[in-house]
Amino acid sequence: MTRWLKWAIPGTAALLLVATPLSWAQTNSVVSVYSIWVQFSLRGHSQGEIESLLRNMDPKTLEQVKDRLRQNVISNLRLKKIERQFQASRDTDDLNSVRESIATEIRFAGLQNDDELRFLIKEHFGIRFEKL
Repeated sequence: MTRWLKWAIPGTAALLLVATPLSWAQTNSVVSVYSIWVQFSLRGHSQGEIESLLRNMDPKTLEQVKDRLRQNVISNLRLKKIERQFQASRDTDDLNSVRESIATEIRFAGLQNDDELRFLIKEHFGIRFEKL
């Protein structure tokens, strides 16, 4: 048992030293730009402001980040069962609640001016966001 412990501790330490740089090397730039975008949006920056702050980033990376954000918004709206709420709405207060839920998700994603996201909302849920 002692002999095993004698080699286990240095072996574990060596494994950690070797494995850590490999995981750092696999970090994707899209993930870090995504995190930056989300941080800016949660601080209250609009889409235009965020895009201005990230104007030196690769346009392809920014488009990938926006696609990921769009999918997150659609997923969150599905979890909120927004389509069911919209179909069950009986008056303006119900419609305002649906509109506020959608607007909140869009604002948190920092995609206030994104026409493609509005199109996706219409396609997935049958809701024309501009009409609410």
